[in-house]
Amino acid sequence: MYSVKNLYFSYQDQKILKNINFFIERGKLTTIIGPNGSGKTTLLNLITGQLDVCSGEICFQNKLLKSYSIKALSQKTAIVSQNVEVHFPFTCMEVVMMGRNPFKSRMKNLNKKDLDVVLKCMEMTETLGFANKSITNLSGGERQRVMIAKALAQTPEVLFLDEAFSNMDIQYTIKLLNLLKDKVQKEKLTVISIMHDLNLTDLFSDQILALKNGKMVEYGKTQEVIRPSLIKELFGVNVRKNEEKGLVILPTI
Repeated sequence: MYSVKNLYFSYQDQKILKNINFFIERGKLTTIIGPNGSGKTTLLNLITGQLDVCSGEICFQNKLLKSYSIKALSQKTAIVSQNVEVHFPFTCMEVVMMGRNPFKSRMKNLNKKDLDVVLKCMEMTETLGFANKSITNLSGGERQRVMIAKALAQTPEVLFLDEAFSNMDIQYTIKLLNLLKDKVQKEKLTVISIMHDLNLTDLFSDQILALKNGKMVEYGKTQEVIRPSLIKELFGVNVRKNEEKGLVILPTI
């Protein structure tokens, strides 16, 4: 699915990422973790094609990422960012409908199939209740749910989430993570996310990519990577993991 080899990225003579190598297979939920400034968002921007590689290569489905057109990528991948900026008072329904744009010509309206996809995605994300409301009048968490509905309406093969649950109530965060996990398992959706909540990361991720100071510290199965020694190395805090429950990471006193 995604192959990253010898990846380097610099900005104004500052090395942001250094010699990153990994392969992400289809149908996995992979979470990128690391302290602030470790290069997480930069890495995500590189593998989504929003930034150009300085050195190394990124391949998507056995083709160089840079060989894809913007439209071709948008038919295969969708991105949800932490900060949802909408400068026009579109209704939530109109925003989700934009997720179908990669599949229609500029002058054509959405057909019934497109509208069915939009309604289904809004139902799954519990956003139908404010379908006719302006997205500018919603809370941050509600906007994030609408943007996830829009991303799902693209019917992507790969979904990128950059702190996409940061403003959301925990109730909806867990509901949507369960929804995505179900799609990963049943539909082979590939999800690549950035999350700061280590408990949710441990609970929902299939694999973890850990970054620190622009370098990949570790990459592997969640149960092998999320351990007290790595958390100490990444974040400088002592934690203990409840092995019986397998989900709770608690700071030690």
